[in-house]
Amino acid sequence: MDAREEVYAMKVAIGVLTLVAAVAGLALALPFLIDLNKYKDQYKPLIEDALNRTIEIQDVRLTLWPTIGARVTGLSILDDPAFGAGAFASAASLDVGVKLLPLLSGRVEVENVALRGPVVAVIKNKAGVLNVSTLGRKGVPIPDRPSRAPIPSMEGLLKILGMLAADRVSIAGGTLTFRDFSAAKPTEYVLQDLDLLLRSVGIGRTPSLHLDAVAQPFNLPLKLDGTFGPLKETAGIEVINVRLNLGSTHFTVTGSVTGHEGTVHVSAPMVRTTDLPVSIPVKQSIDAADFRVTADVKGQTIEMRDVSFHFFGGRVRGGGKLVVGSEDPPFSGHLAIEGFLVGPIWHAVVDAPPAISGTADVTLALKGRGFSMPSMTKDLEGTGRLAIRDGTIEGINLLREMTTIFNVAGVALGDPKATAFSTIEADLAVEQGMIRVQRLLMDGHDFQATGSGTIGFDRRLSLAVTVSLSRDLSEKIAGVSPVAQLAMRDGRMVLPLVIGGTVQSPSYRLDLKGVTENLHEQIQRKAAQVVDGLLGGTAPDVLKRRGRPLLSEILGRSKP
Repeated sequence: MDAREEVYAMKVAIGVLTLVAAVAGLALALPFLIDLNKYKDQYKPLIEDALNRTIEIQDVRLTLWPTIGARVTGLSILDDPAFGAGAFASAASLDVGVKLLPLLSGRVEVENVALRGPVVAVIKNKAGVLNVSTLGRKGVPIPDRPSRAPIPSMEGLLKILGMLAADRVSIAGGTLTFRDFSAAKPTEYVLQDLDLLLRSVGIGRTPSLHLDAVAQPFNLPLKLDGTFGPLKETAGIEVINVRLNLGSTHFTVTGSVTGHEGTVHVSAPMVRTTDLPVSIPVKQSIDAADFRVTADVKGQTIEMRDVSFHFFGGRVRGGGKLVVGSEDPPFSGHLAIEGFLVGPIWHAVVDAPPAISGTADVTLALKGRGFSMPSMTKDLEGTGRLAIRDGTIEGINLLREMTTIFNVAGVALGDPKATAFSTIEADLAVEQGMIRVQRLLMDGHDFQATGSGTIGFDRRLSLAVTVSLSRDLSEKIAGVSPVAQLAMRDGRMVLPLVIGGTVQSPSYRLDLKGVTENLHEQIQRKAAQVVDGLLGGTAPDVLKRRGRPLLSEILGRSKP
């Protein structure tokens, strides 16, 4: 190459470098030269109309890397004024990237939407109304007082997703806070470290979903994966198919939603109470296997049907209804439990003796308002039936308690610290903060007990029980206790007892009125024998000789 060619090549190279530098400089300058803020008046009303919320945007800039698009900073969605003047949601930045080739041909196709550091605050006020109840309700003005819409509308959210028509929508480092001021003690729950990824978003598409977060204050990992759609311009999702992981519990959720109505099916091979983001007053985890429930949502009413699961060796079936939108939401429900083991669930729930074991069947039908103890004490009512087979009451020997009343010693009564039974049956009625026990029947090897009374929600006892001992045991006790003979009836000791105190520490005493009535019956019976003897012509001296042992039998002492 001669000198002229070298000079020419050098000029070409310099020209290319100059052009590249100019293009690069122009590219770097474009975000500062092109002001996208002037387009706010075009797209801002569309977003506000879709969300039914006022939005604020500090700045919008053009971006060229990693994709061509725009970056929004200082984004805020204001709350319903009835709940305050602050932000319902805010984000450090929102990036929207578009595809280059369609853009060159005059079409705008969104490739990526990325939201960084969003903070969302969901509030339930003292009246039980959510601040999201007016979110996305098209044509409904922001009210001067809290809205009582039963559930948030999905119209705004679906419309925004449909408008995006993006290949990818992501959220990184988000925080979702729920504050409940309707409870007696305000509570707060937080989803922190929230990461969300949606793929294939747009009208007619079925987006895929992936979500990771940590639920506080439970420090419970939460993960959601699945699909929902296809997206429509109307507020509805034809098919929901997601998998929800809470700790080690895996739920499968399917169903559909249209407006304020929908049907959802939830199932899980195993549900552990330690994995649920609620406080349950149990001493240890309770596991429910093969959990299934179908929930129908119609306006303010949530109806749960086909509820079933297995726990503690038995099967639970039931259903219920809840009407939301009030401070103390009314509810009703019914369940039947077949063949569950009482001992394990007793130890899991009750924190003090005595303990009951056996295999039980239970049916319950309840209704009430609210879920706090004061409201349930006031309004909870219902009926039920309980039957426990082949069990023991650990920590209480009912027969020993009765012999103690008569100061009897030396009679063998089996396990001194337990009462074995073959059956406990009772009808139950719940009202005014107590459980009314009706037609109580308890059967054991050496006794049978019947009675009724109440068990308070505060665990206080007030039971009237009549205990009938077996003939063999009755003779043993009566043989060493003259006083016990007063309780004999047809060869059996029949003891009317009053059981008080608490479930943890019951007290026992004789119903003296019942004992007196029994004694009165014995005297009448013995007197009738004497009268029958006189009418039958028996000599008075014979009756006298017979009367002494009769009197001794009644009084429990011998005559000289």
